[in-house]
Formats: sequence, C-alpha cells, structure tokens
Amino acid sequence: MNEPLCGTYNPSIDTKGRMSFPTKLRDILGAEFYLCVGHDKEYIAVYSVDEFKKYCGKLNEIPGDIGSEIRRELLAGADKQVPDKQGRIFISQTLREFAHITDEVTVIGNMNRAEIWNPTLFAESRKSLDPAAKKAALANIVL
Repeated sequence: MNEPLCGTYNPSIDTKGRMSFPTKLRDILGAEFYLCVGHDKEYIAVYSVDEFKKYCGKLNEIPGDIGSEIRRELLAGADKQVPDKQGRIFISQTLREFAHITDEVTVIGNMNRAEIWNPTLFAESRKSLDPAAKKAALANIVL
C-alpha cells in the first residue's frame, strides 16, 4: 500500500453487524483486509493484508511473556474481511463490544490503517488532544 488512507466517513451499521465500508478506503486497502482491536484506544483497526503482516511482525518483536500476552490481546479477535458485492463488511460482536459500536460508526483513514470508531468516543478523543502538545509536535514540519 503506497497511498495513505485519509478522510472521515459516517456509515451506519445494521443489527447483524454489517456496514458499508467506504469505497475510497476499500480501493486503497485492497480486495481483502483485516479488522482487529486498536492498540492505543477503543476503536477497530483496519489493515491491508500487507500492513497487517507488518503489524504482526512488529508485535512478534516484543519479547517474553509480555509480548505473548500483548499478541493474544490484540490478535485474538482479528478477522479477515472480504467486502460483499455491495461493499459491506461484517464486524464481529467481539470487535463491536470492544469499540462500543451500536448503530452508527465513524470511519477514518489514518495513514497506513483505517479506524472504525464509536462516533462519541471519536469526538472525545479529538477533544482530548492538547493544543500546545499538538503545536509542539508539528513545529518542525515544513512544507
């Protein structure tokens, strides 16, 4: 995957756990991709097959018992998805519960992965970013 994932989308999710995954993101991710729990917050991470392999490789570098436990936690609910003809994917009950997803979702592109969020948690996460820390982190970026 060479093209970065970006954008914000707000599809709905039906009672069976199916949602229409945004076409622009599907086009970049490819014909199949992986869903797994987010490693830093309560969202569902969406990786292309190649990016998921890289992610697993990085997780595999964490040594010892803590590495084993982290891999179990992050990969136990991982699920390979192939969108149907309507572009819908299925989100397992385990992943929906982890991300507190019910009937609405916010899907964002975040460089090498997409993220599926509960809209309220996504809004709270955005508000929690310290403006001074953001300014300092971006200070050296020159375009």
